[in-house]
This record gives sequence, structure tokens and C-alpha cells, in this order.
Amino acid sequence: MSLNVQGLRKPSQVNSPSSIKKPIMSSLLFNCKAPINVPNSSQVSPQNSEQNLLKTLHSHKGSQVDVTNLTKLIKHNKSPTIEAFDTQNSQNSSQQQLQALFAKAREITSNKQKPQIVKQQVQSIQTQSINQLKELFDNDIYCRNTFYFHFVVGIGGFGKVWKVEHKKTAQVYAMKEMSKALIITKKSVNSVMNERVLLSQLKHPFLVNMNFAYQDRETLYLIMDYMSGGDLRYHIGRMRRFNEEQTRFFVACIFLSLEYVHECNIIHRDIKPENLVLDNKGYVHLTDFGIARVMKTENSSDTSGTPGYMAPEVMCRQNHTFAADYYALGVIAYEFMLGRRPYVGRSRQEIRDQILAKQVQIKKSEIPNNWSIEGADFINRLLQRKPQQRLGFNESQEIRQHPWFLNFPWQKLKNFELVPPFQPNRTEDNFDQKQILIEDEENNELIQQNLLVLKDPATQDLFQSYEFNANQNQNKISSTTDQSSSSSSKHSRNFSQKIEKQQYLESGTK
Repeated sequence: MSLNVQGLRKPSQVNSPSSIKKPIMSSLLFNCKAPINVPNSSQVSPQNSEQNLLKTLHSHKGSQVDVTNLTKLIKHNKSPTIEAFDTQNSQNSSQQQLQALFAKAREITSNKQKPQIVKQQVQSIQTQSINQLKELFDNDIYCRNTFYFHFVVGIGGFGKVWKVEHKKTAQVYAMKEMSKALIITKKSVNSVMNERVLLSQLKHPFLVNMNFAYQDRETLYLIMDYMSGGDLRYHIGRMRRFNEEQTRFFVACIFLSLEYVHECNIIHRDIKPENLVLDNKGYVHLTDFGIARVMKTENSSDTSGTPGYMAPEVMCRQNHTFAADYYALGVIAYEFMLGRRPYVGRSRQEIRDQILAKQVQIKKSEIPNNWSIEGADFINRLLQRKPQQRLGFNESQEIRQHPWFLNFPWQKLKNFELVPPFQPNRTEDNFDQKQILIEDEENNELIQQNLLVLKDPATQDLFQSYEFNANQNQNKISSTTDQSSSSSSKHSRNFSQKIEKQQYLESGTK
């Protein structure tokens, strides 16, 4: 027995005519050895470049299979002439060759047939895509479609405040949406970003806390705790005045929120009825940290605020401390008692002139019948023009220890165990729908007039890192109401350092 060049046994020549068999077998052996000739770039014509490129991509570097010859071989195998003259050994030989060729073809097909550089690029893109998808699924992604929109509950300087419901958890929130066009037009980018930084570090039951923050091309969104009781501006507009018990409860709630904020070394600087909202039970919560600032020795240039509630030292561009917030608290208490503010004017200058002209004090003859002298004294001491003489200037305990709060159940208030003396209506809306419509129309006109500012590519850079998720925030500050005085001071220093660092980095990017 002799073997051919492929290592296969030659068929017997006794049973087949040599004139027919030799050409067929020679052709088969020659075809099996013929390699694929792939043209290089210099050989490809412009007309056939696309077809040849496809051939190159689908050809294996080490391939010895000629597809054309393979097809011819299959046809020859099925030829009646071969079946008539080849012996069984010849058929076995051809089948073995076919099987070997098919095995080689399958091996080539199963391998990655793209060039190595292309494979690396594809793998890199796939890895990046997988990582991005993992990040999306691991994190809670928030957008407008994440929530059901119920109705508008308020209006602000940059947009509306909505009552929304999370589609997945059914949790109800207040969504504060702010137009980027309005923010830029009113030159309030620093104020908005400052509020986002502060809220991410604050967490207290008597604050309106931030839960999430996100943005799209035209709008910023803050997802806050929902307070269904409305703000105190709405209620003072309806009630005109509050009695002493109601006022004391309101003041106590506001004081707890300010005490925490001051322990975090922050001055709110915009305490007013619009920024004090009630929950469904009647507890007051502090909101809006747009012009709040970390306490610094030199802050005479920080003069933003609402003139009717602005402390004299702020109005006169002097350095100010936490006592500026206590002055505003006194103005609110005065308004609740008498139904008007102590200093009234049509402009900031008029109010400033009145403050410089005289010191307002509640006289005994002005005290309402259902009010005590201690209540009037408390308000008078908060309204002192000189901050050094103001109640709370030295420490917050001065307010707690005033006779007006004698035997007040502070701990029960912290635990929400008291029955509020004023409870908002739970069946009606606690906001002025007409006023919302008027202000919303004004905002919409301004937004349409200033949308062009968003076409500047650098605009979006002003709002970098606005996103926030309270569930993932690792730097939240815990409530300090149960901490010792030493830990509170350390906590305040760490907090202020964090805020100052973030504000410095942001100012550097502006």
C-alpha cells in the first residue's frame, strides 16, 4: 500500500480505468494545496476595493482553504462519472478530504476574523458600555419621567414648585424647578450652586431637606421634602394675626432649625414667612438657602436679603453674625402679634432710613389682650438695632432661658410629640393659586426672552456637579441636637471647612 502526499491511501488501480482516475485525483490533490491569494492594498483596484476589503476582513491569516476549489470539489464528489468508476476506497478518500476541509473552515469561522486592532477597539467599546450600564442600574437615575406631576404648590424667582410622586416608590416630594436662563439672566449662578452645596451637607427634622438634585439642558431640579401645610406668608395673609400660644410654637420651631444651622457655622440670612413652611400637622420647617453663607469674620460685602426682615448691620454693610437671623425672627414675631412689620417702606433705602431714625419697641399699651408682657419683652430684645444688645448674640441658650419660654417642653417639640396650636387645612390647598399664576406668567415671559443664553456651550459648565442623591451621599452631617458642646464645635469646624473648600473650587471654575 502506498500513500499520497496528504498521507491518504491511494485507491486501487485494478478496479478503475487509469485513463479516467489519474486526472481526477491529480486535480483533487492540487486543489487542496492551493492557498487563498488575498490582494494587498496596492493590488486592489478602486472599482473593486469595497469587495476586496470585505474578503480581507473575512480571511484568516493562516488559512489554506480555497472556497472556490472547495465548491468544485463538492460538485466532483456528486458527479455520476466519479460514482461510476471510483471504488469504495476512492469515495472514502474524498470524504476524508472533504471532512478535513470542512473542519478547517469551521475552525476559521469560529475565530475572530477581524484584525487585532479592530478586535481591541471593539472590546474597549464593549467594556465601556457595560460599565456605563452597570453604573446606570446600580445608581438611581432621576429625570422628569421618574415622577408623576400632581400640581403646582408654589412659585419662586426661577420657576415653579410642584407636588410630585415617585413612580417606583410612591413617595411624595416637592420638586423645585429653576430655569437656567433666568438664573443666568439674574446673575444668580453662585447663589443657586451655593444652595445645592449647603443642602447636601444639612439634614434636620425642622428643615426642608434635599433628597435629590438633577438637571437637563434648560432646567435645574431640586427634590425636597413635601410640606402640605403651606408657608406662613399665606397663613398670615389669611389670619392677619396669631395668638401668643401659636406664635410661641412657631418661634420655637424656627429656633430649633436656626440652632442647628448655626451649629453648622451657617448664617441663613433670609428668614421670612415665605421661607417657613408647615407640614400637615402644623410644625414649621425652614427652607431656601439661596443666600445663606458660611460664617466668616469679614462678611460686610454679603448684603443680599429681604429688606423688611434684614438686620440693621446687614443693611448698613457691616460685618454680621448669627444674631442677624435672630433679628429676622423678632420681626416675624412682631408681625404675628400686631399684624404689621416694625419698619415699613417702599424701598430698601426707606426702610434703612427708618431703622436709623428710631428703635422700635412694643409699648405696654400696644400689647394685645391675649398676650403677656414676657412675650412683648422677648420680641423687643430680638429687635435691638445693636447686635451686641440683641437676645441670642452671645449664645443660643439666651433664647431658651428667656422667661417667655419658661417650662417650655423643648424635648417633646424635638420629638414631634406636641399638638400644634395652629393646624393647616387638610382638605384645601394651602397656597394662593391666583398669585402662582401671575408670577408664573411673568417668569415664562422672561424665560422665553433669555433662552438664547443657553446656546453658549460654556453655559452648561456653570452647573457642573449639580446632581445629588441623598441615599448615596457619604458626607451627610448628622443632627447635632444630642451631641455634646465639644463635639458640636468640632463638627461645625469640619463642616465650614468642607463648604469653604467647595465654594473656592466652584469660584475658580466660573
